[in-house]
Amino acid sequence: MSINTDSGLRLVVTQPMLMPWHGMFSQLMMADRILIYDDVQLPHGGGASRGFMTRVQLKSPQGIDWLSVPVQRAGHGNQRICDVKVVDNDWRSKHLSKIRQIYKKAPYFDDVFEHVVAPIYQNNSENLSDFLVDSMRIISPFFGVTATFERTSHGVWSSELSGTDRLIEICRQVGASDYISGHGGMNYIDYVPFEKNGIKINYLSYQIKQYDQLFGDFTPYISIIDLLFCVGLQNARNYLENDLVYWKDWPQKINGRPAKLN
Repeated sequence: MSINTDSGLRLVVTQPMLMPWHGMFSQLMMADRILIYDDVQLPHGGGASRGFMTRVQLKSPQGIDWLSVPVQRAGHGNQRICDVKVVDNDWRSKHLSKIRQIYKKAPYFDDVFEHVVAPIYQNNSENLSDFLVDSMRIISPFFGVTATFERTSHGVWSSELSGTDRLIEICRQVGASDYISGHGGMNYIDYVPFEKNGIKINYLSYQIKQYDQLFGDFTPYISIIDLLFCVGLQNARNYLENDLVYWKDWPQKINGRPAKLN
């Protein structure tokens, strides 16, 4: 049975992330509902396999640098994100010190540090998900995000299902007609069952207007706080350009499936 799509409700489902890049906020700006998918397994290992959940890139005088949240892993086996604890009580002060050092000469340092960075790091929770979700929630209003941040670990969100079946059931629960996916979804989404349930998969053709960054050539693949520090809280939203594209209309395909643009 197909859902009623008359409402045109747009849903974003994402794992929690540490002050992520602009592409994440481009998705959130388009959402009517935001669901943080935090009752799934934390990725194993270190390095690239961690993805961008517990770490994020900054641009420093020496090149790309990282902020990483240390978490309990050894001896804990498979952990759900919502159950993971942070370790090393001094990591927050280390993050703040690095951010100050990199951005102290940015045009809007004082304003952004006071109204964004400091409030994020005042969250003293030992729970990883609490901290990451808060980092996204505090930044979001400066980009016009009005939807609240709901979490799959809170309430009943089809926990008996997994994978595509669970995402479809979540869409049905909230009455979503449109599911907004990051480009990573192009690697695994099975479009057929979504179509059968009247749910449109959409991708953002997101771009960011170049701005005057510190330390050399422009790069978009860094934390959103770089944009805030460089252009200010009042202007940052104007730098995100979003174009929501139905998967069937995506301009580049390989074997009939959407593929990342070259």
